[in-house]
Amino acid sequence: MRQERARQTRRALLQAAATEFDLHGYEGTSLARISRTAGVTLGALTFHFPSKAALADAVRSEGAALTGAAVPEASGGGRRLDPGVGGLIDLLARLLDEEPSVRAAARLSWEQPDSAGNWHAAWGPELRDRLARERSAGPAGTAPVLDEVDLETLAQCLVAGSAALRRGIVPLGGAGPAAPEEVRRRLRRLWRHATATELNQPSAPNI
Repeated sequence: MRQERARQTRRALLQAAATEFDLHGYEGTSLARISRTAGVTLGALTFHFPSKAALADAVRSEGAALTGAAVPEASGGGRRLDPGVGGLIDLLARLLDEEPSVRAAARLSWEQPDSAGNWHAAWGPELRDRLARERSAGPAGTAPVLDEVDLETLAQCLVAGSAALRRGIVPLGGAGPAAPEEVRRRLRRLWRHATATELNQPSAPNI
């Protein structure tokens, strides 16, 4: 019974911390705020996590683990999502929209890029693998408008932009956060335009 209560308290703290780090970032979040959100005492919080840094590390690790577990699903697992780079961007945008721990891990990694458990490490290698496969599978005699480094940078920017659009940091056709599916539709459209093989070749129709 005691172990189960401890497990539930730890889970509540991680969920509360993910929410607070997502909304306020590392500097704007306090242990007192997290304890209030979780509905536990500050003493209980520090029993499980001795410092804000330790709690941030745990949130970052959880978000990265969730992302890493979802990426193989997109590249060949049971749901068989789009195996290309566009599919990976769509998956990451969906995770950022649906999972507070992923949003928190992403924000903490952007704010503290040198910290352990960086969120980008959970999907960066897969992004590079997909880029390489798409380039090798391209039609003979054609070359992409952008090189591999440009495409990797663009993909990373689209993922970061999806979070900004959902937060309303960057308005999409007006004020306020954009609807998740609208964000992902626009990301797919941007990626198709960017990966057209020739400057004078139209990209695929919008969907």
